[in-house]
Amino acid sequence: MIAHALSSTHKQAKCKTEVVELVEHKVPQNIKPIANTAIGITKHPANKSLKKAAQTKFSKAAEQYNSHANVQKRAANDLFKSINANPQNKNKLCVDLGAGPLVNTHTLQNEFGQVIAIDLSLNMLKSSALSSPRICADMDNLPLQANSVDAIFSNFAVQWSANFELLMQSLYRVLKPGGQAYISTVVEGSLNEIKTAYTALDNSSHINSFNTHSYINQSVQKAGFAINSLQKKVYTDCYSTPLKAIKSIKAIGATTQNHTNTRQGLLTKSALQKVCNAYPLINNQACVSYHVVLLSLQKPITKFK
Repeated sequence: MIAHALSSTHKQAKCKTEVVELVEHKVPQNIKPIANTAIGITKHPANKSLKKAAQTKFSKAAEQYNSHANVQKRAANDLFKSINANPQNKNKLCVDLGAGPLVNTHTLQNEFGQVIAIDLSLNMLKSSALSSPRICADMDNLPLQANSVDAIFSNFAVQWSANFELLMQSLYRVLKPGGQAYISTVVEGSLNEIKTAYTALDNSSHINSFNTHSYINQSVQKAGFAINSLQKKVYTDCYSTPLKAIKSIKAIGATTQNHTNTRQGLLTKSALQKVCNAYPLINNQACVSYHVVLLSLQKPITKFK
């Protein structure tokens, strides 16, 4: 089942600058290694640079990710609720896209017969001792065959796509007819507290740009998905000091900025103090809010024209 889902080298050879790596830690014998498959992170130089930066920062955060990913865990719990318990799921293959340290992969294994974990960070994938096949690859160049996967689960990951609309089309391609996709993604309005605090320093952007709710909705429909459910929620993490709030996004590797209007270099001690002083407090706490869209999607058995 899993071996069938993996793309062959000659079909996927697009870019020779990066490779997909199959992490052979407790990988079932029926999976063939594709470590030398020439599948690039992305063809566009600017996007490639951003992806490499994200890969590096998430890799550095691998060891501490689980202890800081509080909001991510809450979103995952809500996303799991959208999966319909079905005995037939034990015969199905699920992909955990943007799996990180495989926290959600473990839960998915209880629901589905086989689960593949895919993440851009090799360190993230290697940080777990969970017995599950895992592939280090870019979501924007999925090394999966068309119509080969029964379900896709992705929590707090697809916002790192270089092109969300094309990603949705790719997910539609790899899913079997009738296949399900369960996705949570960060949208516009997130990290506004941090954005506000940094305005005291300069006019540069210090947070990522996120897609709008309406763009997410339009993209999944354009790809051909039927929307079973779409929810927008705000998850908030609160800290005792602004400094801890600012450091919280670094602890989970989420500091790569996906636009050009960014301030270069590290902050001086006085500049950082200025930002902390401007941080908006609620009941003497520094909160970080994430606006999130949770999606339950289905690829129709018959595509209507």
